[in-house]
Amino acid sequence: MTRAFVLIFLLAGSAPALVSASEYRFDPVHTQVLFSVSHLGFSRPQGRLHVKNGFIHFDENAWPDAKVEAVIDTTSLDMGDAAWNAKLRSWEFFGADKNPTAKFVSTSVEKTGERSGVVHGQLTLLGVTRPVDVAVTFNRAGMDSYSLHYTAGFSATATLKRSDFGMKKYLPDVGDEVAIHIEAEGLRDRSAQEQAQPSDKEH
Repeated sequence: MTRAFVLIFLLAGSAPALVSASEYRFDPVHTQVLFSVSHLGFSRPQGRLHVKNGFIHFDENAWPDAKVEAVIDTTSLDMGDAAWNAKLRSWEFFGADKNPTAKFVSTSVEKTGERSGVVHGQLTLLGVTRPVDVAVTFNRAGMDSYSLHYTAGFSATATLKRSDFGMKKYLPDVGDEVAIHIEAEGLRDRSAQEQAQPSDKEH
């Protein structure tokens, strides 16, 4: 136990010299994109998507300098039912066979509160790019005592109209407005932006 505490202390003390305090790569295990949409007004079923790769550039003392890029894996779509998964991955909705990823790229970030802000950016989905604003809460940053990774955590929400991206099947029975909830963790990594560059070719 003593050795573990010593190791954590040493890693925490030496980390600033090893990597930039503001560069993070997404932790795919602890990063999820949830979305919900009206089903005939009866309910708003939720689906889940995974972030494939990307980076976060963030310093809590310099919000306007923040940047984020995220590549979302549309083939990972999960509605909790195999038939519905296939339906939503098909050409009628996400067209995941031809468009296996979507991508969000920030254009600017503004701070709106002590731990909150808005990320203005561009979302590319189904080959169509539209502006999307994401309301973000910075939860905390610090050493993960289990993985020993320096980690930053965020929660975020956004809304968009699927018809803006050409996804018009079954309107209005399946709602147009999509509510998005994101939980994200970034692992500090000074080469995060460089590692994310290949995503441009994938998209």
